[in-house]
Amino acid sequence: MSHSGHEFLYSVLVCPTCESPLAREGEALFCSKDGRRFPILRGIPRFVESDEYVDSFSFEWNTHKTTQLDTFRKDGSSEDIFRKKTGFKPEDLNGKLVLDAGIGAGRFTDIMARWGANVIGIDLSYAVEAAHENFQDLENVLVAQADIGNLPFKPETFDTIVSIGVLHHTPDTKKYFQKLVPYLRHGGTIAIWVYPAEGDFVTRNQWIPFTSRIPDRMFYEWCRWFVPYAQKRLDSLFVQSIYRIFPFSNQGLGLENDILDTFDGYSPRFHGIHTPEEAESWFREAGLTGIRIPGPWNTSMRGIRP
Repeated sequence: MSHSGHEFLYSVLVCPTCESPLAREGEALFCSKDGRRFPILRGIPRFVESDEYVDSFSFEWNTHKTTQLDTFRKDGSSEDIFRKKTGFKPEDLNGKLVLDAGIGAGRFTDIMARWGANVIGIDLSYAVEAAHENFQDLENVLVAQADIGNLPFKPETFDTIVSIGVLHHTPDTKKYFQKLVPYLRHGGTIAIWVYPAEGDFVTRNQWIPFTSRIPDRMFYEWCRWFVPYAQKRLDSLFVQSIYRIFPFSNQGLGLENDILDTFDGYSPRFHGIHTPEEAESWFREAGLTGIRIPGPWNTSMRGIRP
C-alpha cells in the first residue's frame, strides 16, 4: 500500500495546543514550536493520555469490531441509517475531506470511505484500536485518538463534519457540538444525530446513573444472557412488562447487533437527550445556515457554514 493518501491525512494534523505543524519522527509526532510529543502507538496517533469517561466504548467496540460494518455484514443496514440521518449521497462526499467525530469501530467511516471521501476518524476511546484494524489497508482513512474538546486540527480544515450518535455522550452536548464548528470550511456541511428526548431514550435515561456504574464486562455478560432470553419470550406478558421499564434492542439486524446495542444504550456515563428545537438552536447560535432535518430522524440536523 502506498502512503501518499496517508501522508496527506497526516499533514492535516497539528498540535492541539498551539496549532503548529507536527513533524513525524519514527513512532511519534513532534510539535515544531514547543517540542510536545504525541506517540503513534500501534499505528494510531494519540493526542490524549487515557480514555477518560468513555471506557465502556473502549470495551464495546473492541468486542464488536465488525458487528455493524456493512463491509463485514454484507448488507446495507448502516448505509441506510447513514443516508437517513445525514441526507448525504455518495456524490456529496466523493473527494471531500471529512471528519468523523466519534468514529467508534467505524460503521459510518466504512461507508464514507467507499464513497470516495478522505476520512479522519477520531475517538476519545480505545475504539480507535478496532477502527484502525478495520481500515489500516485504506489510504483514504486515518484514525487518531483525540478529544472533540481539544482537536489536533487547524480551523477550517474539513469540507464536511459528521458526528452521529456521539455528542450526547460528552459532558455537554451543545458545548461539544460548538467546538466542532470552527473546523468546518466556509461552505462546508456539518451533520449530527443526537438522542431524542422521547420514547425509549427517556426511559433509558433514568437507568443510566445505575447501569453506567456496573463494571463493563459484568454488565456486558448480563446483556449477552438477557437479550437472547428476552427475545425468545417476546410474546410473554412478563417480558413485555420488562420492556416497558427496561427497553432492550430488537432491531432485526441479528442477535450480536442487539446485544451490542443494548449494552451501548445503558453503559455510557453521559446520555444526553434532546429535542429537535434544542438541536436547531445550537446550529443557529453557531451561525450556520440552510439548517434542516435531512430525514425521518427528528434529532438529525445538518447545516452549512456560510
